[in-house]
Amino acid sequence: MNMDTTVKPPHPGRFRILIQPWIVKIYRVAGMIALGAILVGLVAFLAVNLFYFFNRTWVRPVILSPEHSKVVAATTALADARGRQQQMAAERIDAKAEQTRLDRAIAVAEKFEADEAPVIAAAGKSIEGAMLRREVEKAALERLAAVDRKVALELRLKEIDGRAAEQDRLVARLAASPYIRATEERRVVGFVPYQNLSNVQVGVPLYGCDWGLIKCHKVGQVMSILDGEVQDVHPHDDSVQRGVMVEINLTDTDAAEQNVLFAGSKPFWWL
Repeated sequence: MNMDTTVKPPHPGRFRILIQPWIVKIYRVAGMIALGAILVGLVAFLAVNLFYFFNRTWVRPVILSPEHSKVVAATTALADARGRQQQMAAERIDAKAEQTRLDRAIAVAEKFEADEAPVIAAAGKSIEGAMLRREVEKAALERLAAVDRKVALELRLKEIDGRAAEQDRLVARLAASPYIRATEERRVVGFVPYQNLSNVQVGVPLYGCDWGLIKCHKVGQVMSILDGEVQDVHPHDDSVQRGVMVEINLTDTDAAEQNVLFAGSKPFWWL
């Protein structure tokens, strides 16, 4: 009797048959989700790039510390300005002392001339009278020279006073700078490139966003525009930009740590 020894393949189990369509569906759904995520990411990437290409309201917050280059430069500038201020004060003291000395010299010469006038008249044309007249003439010349020096000294004092007043204003302005205040307490300023400066003026509100460019809310406002050009990087493409710093007042202190703020309104007005 012949026996069939061929081994037949096992039939797939019922469980595998049942889940195979679901596996296919899961693969399809996963593929669609991945494709959708790629498309959403691409659209978001293009939207963000287009937004920053046209947007002219962004402000980059900068937290100042005593080691920040602008703080160090401002501290040095203030020290130099105060040094010149003290130097001008010393010049004025010297000029006033010289003015007092000239006043005394003029007064002494005038008294000598007045006292010796009757003596000269009494001496007549004697040798003693001639010698005395010579001394009086010498005193008169010294007095006139002192008067001329006093006139020039008064002009110098006016010039010193003008420079000192200007220097006082410079010292006061530097001392009030947020860069100087940053040596004692945490200060936040904002970098504004030149192309954005027309939209970032004093009093303009600032907005910060929790999710990139959406879920935005007001976080503060611009207080003043600071002197001097600075350079910083673009918040999106890291390109080097030229601009200025603005002093900002933040009602939301956490906004100082955000990468970018927006002036005037939310990036997308309704979000």
